[in-house]
Amino acid sequence: MTQSDSPPAFVDSLHLPSPALQAALQQLYEHDPDFLMIEQANGSLSVRRWEPGFASLVRIIAGQQLSASAAQAIFQRLLHQMELTPANVAACSPDDLKQAGFSQAKIRTCQELATAIATGKLNLERFAQLSDSAIVEQLTQIKGIGPWTAEIYMLFCLERFDSFPAADLAIQASYQKLKNLPQRPSRKELLAYCEALRPVRGVAAHLLWHDYRISRNQRIPVCS
Repeated sequence: MTQSDSPPAFVDSLHLPSPALQAALQQLYEHDPDFLMIEQANGSLSVRRWEPGFASLVRIIAGQQLSASAAQAIFQRLLHQMELTPANVAACSPDDLKQAGFSQAKIRTCQELATAIATGKLNLERFAQLSDSAIVEQLTQIKGIGPWTAEIYMLFCLERFDSFPAADLAIQASYQKLKNLPQRPSRKELLAYCEALRPVRGVAAHLLWHDYRISRNQRIPVCS
């Protein structure tokens, strides 16, 4: 089923923090007041917030090792090619995903994910009852989904505020800037630096992305 006549869906806008995120933000500031400087320098925090489900996971897979704008363009092309359901993606020709701009590796990942959901091997609706570690364990059973993809999904879609994608280069660069470090920290180093921020490390990630977007002059519309 095509969606060529449908209006653009899944707009990559930013949102004001939810009440829960606002509360977690204050908790972070109590842990480490340095993070206050990010809002002071860049204005109030805005965040990405996506609906839980298969489509959001496909969007995150599209964004692996790509800029947000490039990933969004690929994802929008896919939305206009087909109705984005696990059954449709599992059954479609790989060429359909290739035409949208997915690499061969990402095509295999999306189709394996779609098959796992369509056959009941993976149930995203149960994630609300699972721990962060259990969610990461289940998602990373799909080849091509690593910790970064699982952590982004938990943070953007499930509001798991301790989910911390420490391998993200933008987060690493912004943390280096915030703490005036001589070099960009590795994933292992960043996890060690931010261990004391539990259980709100993901809020730190949102702030670090916020600083990176403003520093790079990436102006994205903010919605309520």
